[in-house]
Amino acid sequence: YSPAERPKQKRPEDNLRPEGDFERPDKPKYRPGERPTPKKPEDNLRPEGDFERPDKPGYSPAERPKQKRPEDNLRPEGDFERPDKPKYRPGERPTPTKPEDNLRPEGDFERPEKPGYSPAERPKQKRPEDNLRPEGDFERPDKPKYRPGERPQQKRPEDNLRPEGDFERP
Repeated sequence: YSPAERPKQKRPEDNLRPEGDFERPDKPKYRPGERPTPKKPEDNLRPEGDFERPDKPGYSPAERPKQKRPEDNLRPEGDFERPDKPKYRPGERPTPTKPEDNLRPEGDFERPEKPGYSPAERPKQKRPEDNLRPEGDFERPDKPKYRPGERPQQKRPEDNLRPEGDFERP
């Protein structure tokens, strides 16, 4: 395989030629545009006499208004007594009461001793046994060692077309 050659570009030729000198006008260089001055419309209105502008008071935070509480004519009669509240202290925990019963064990009560803790031993694996045995020699075929595969040859289809006569190559 070889890449094909790129053909040269063929430009059409004509017999048109420019006559005389060819002058190209000079373009001015780029520069920032000029800002137009804003036009203010003029009027014929003029103030007459002295023009006084009142002084504005300086900034100061506003005063908080006094809270106005509604007044009424309700008054308590007699002495006003407030009961004394006991001071706070943590509550007492009630002692749990166990209900008593009349059931008693008869005779001596023996409790069996439990064996101390020890990790369990791993049980031996039990394999099922059978009476099947191989007879004769046991042959295992030799496997070929690994090696890289061979590339297959590329098959080119054959045809029955043959050139006739002299074949000239430029």
